[in-house]
Amino acid sequence: MMATRSASRPPEWIATARADANHGLRGFADGLLADRDAVILGLSTEWSSGCVEGRVTDIKLLKRQMAGRAGLPLLRKRVLLVAADRRQHRVTNQTAR
Repeated sequence: MMATRSASRPPEWIATARADANHGLRGFADGLLADRDAVILGLSTEWSSGCVEGRVTDIKLLKRQMAGRAGLPLLRKRVLLVAADRRQHRVTNQTAR
């Protein structure tokens, strides 16, 4: 479903998962059903929030590492350094191809 970006199969898959009481993904299927419109739109559109989620993960990791040991100026500096490092790796990986 995700590789082909097919929005026609999720309702069928959700119904199958919810019909079987012993299905391990029944709770997950219930959650998908609650957000059915968002799931179908997410599967059928070309847009992705992956790059934003990566930055959020970086910031959360830095925040946990610092655990209140420093203030906002140091956190800002570290976030900018991580962003610059990611940009450098992206440029290096693109030119290596």
